[in-house]
Amino acid sequence: MVDFRSMGPALAFPQTVLLPLAALGLLIRECLHTADVDLTAAAGLLVFGLAVWTLAEYLLHRFILHRIEPFRRWHLEHHWHPEVPMRTPLLFSLMLVLGLAGAPLLLWASRGQAVVFSGGLILGHLAHELVHYQLHRAECSRKGWLGERWRYHDFHHHGHEGLAFGTLSSVWDSLFGTRPGARAMPDR
Repeated sequence: MVDFRSMGPALAFPQTVLLPLAALGLLIRECLHTADVDLTAAAGLLVFGLAVWTLAEYLLHRFILHRIEPFRRWHLEHHWHPEVPMRTPLLFSLMLVLGLAGAPLLLWASRGQAVVFSGGLILGHLAHELVHYQLHRAECSRKGWLGERWRYHDFHHHGHEGLAFGTLSSVWDSLFGTRPGARAMPDR
């Protein structure tokens, strides 16, 4: 087992949602005080942020968690013991949330649009935390969308670590050639 004390303070679910929730609260507060984005544009930017999160999640999972040490070692521990809640270094969580919330503010001309887009990214991160936790629960529903995601994630965990990286979506796996074929996926 990985000795998580070596990486400083680490969080496990549900503590892992505290930083993104705090960031979301600050973004909502900022959005309410920024008048340079209308409701239709805000809805579009929020959905766009959620979609971009699914790409970020795919890239982080595929290239950081499966290839770069020490993240690879920590993530492999999760693969070997998926029933144990993943522990995430506080510093990693903080850097991720600051990047998701802060980068658009630095790169976007419209502060209001950047805040809403950042909100979509953070909502995606929160959705990922909640869904990923549920995918490792014994009582996880095996029906509907969550059941589909469970089968997909379970496939990734059991001998197919080079496929099925998406947790919330399979779109990026399809586009980047890492989606398992229909015959490979068990119909549990």
